[in-house]
Amino acid sequence: MTHTIQDQGEQCCGDQVPPADETRLLLEFLQERDAACPVCGYNLRNLTRPVCPECRQELALTVGARRIRFEWLIVAIAPGVFSGITAGSLLGLSFLARMFDGVWPSWPFWALDVFGLASGASAILLFVFRYRFIRQRQSVQRRWALGIWAVHLLAFAALVMGISLTA
Repeated sequence: MTHTIQDQGEQCCGDQVPPADETRLLLEFLQERDAACPVCGYNLRNLTRPVCPECRQELALTVGARRIRFEWLIVAIAPGVFSGITAGSLLGLSFLARMFDGVWPSWPFWALDVFGLASGASAILLFVFRYRFIRQRQSVQRRWALGIWAVHLLAFAALVMGISLTA
């Protein structure tokens, strides 16, 4: 069920605060506090309008995290970035080897290259959906990151065993 609130000719629905109340709350907040403009750093204490007097940036009272935690996201993306870059480089080198020597690498190389390219694409997807990842609890993020590392270490071990079997 949606409720409509009338306030000074403006409408809003549900749990939203009417714009006039947002402005009032912002100005009340800044009456007794030093707060820097997020754009230019000007001290907004005793502001009378929701606009920075220095840079003219419109202001809003919002809730934000003091520090967003990216640690497990970086740990999760790192092996994919490394694998993707390495796979792309090795793919280029294999084509150069084919052009000059006429030799293609063995199957372990191709398996690793496909894995590396897929891993790189997965790292890009993880970056694209990073906010969904960050919203998860730290323990879930840690499990994902360690799982990604485990898969990469197993792939590397398989590569080493594949190379030793073909040698």
